[in-house]
Amino acid sequence: MTKTDFRKCRYEKCPYNHEINLLKDDYKIIGKTQYYHADCYKKKKSGEWKDEKTKSDLQYIKNQWAMHIDRTVVYSQLFRCLNDLLSRGISSNYLVFVIDYIIKNKMNLRYVNGFKYYVDKDEIKAAYQKQQLAGIKKTSEFTAVDSTDAPKFEIKQKQSGFGSIFKGGN
Repeated sequence: MTKTDFRKCRYEKCPYNHEINLLKDDYKIIGKTQYYHADCYKKKKSGEWKDEKTKSDLQYIKNQWAMHIDRTVVYSQLFRCLNDLLSRGISSNYLVFVIDYIIKNKMNLRYVNGFKYYVDKDEIKAAYQKQQLAGIKKTSEFTAVDSTDAPKFEIKQKQSGFGSIFKGGN
């Protein structure tokens, strides 16, 4: 076997050490240069490579985009763009920061692929670094806690108006 008989599997969590033997292994080629083991490709397509925090961050970005940027966004284009950024090694936490920064500073963003340019902007990278150094953590998880042992308050109001006059209110 020669070195040309091997390719690198592009799946992030490949259980085979990212090595594809073209003569023995079952593999799939995407485009001309992206090689995957057949089972790795199935896992990638089903979204098994994302943890729960990443999935919730992507949903947060989708909601923010629909509320503040464009209600008629094509979600498949948005998620394709976000998945491309994630495959580049960019964290979902940073993507959440970028969308919040764009909305907070009222930056001009109207199309999905324009988001990539803001991700690479030095101004936003510096603000993210500053936030990380300050230790301010912003979460994108929406949770509501309903506690049964929380104190209960009751307000007793005095009657007012004509009813209190006739009844001899206190």
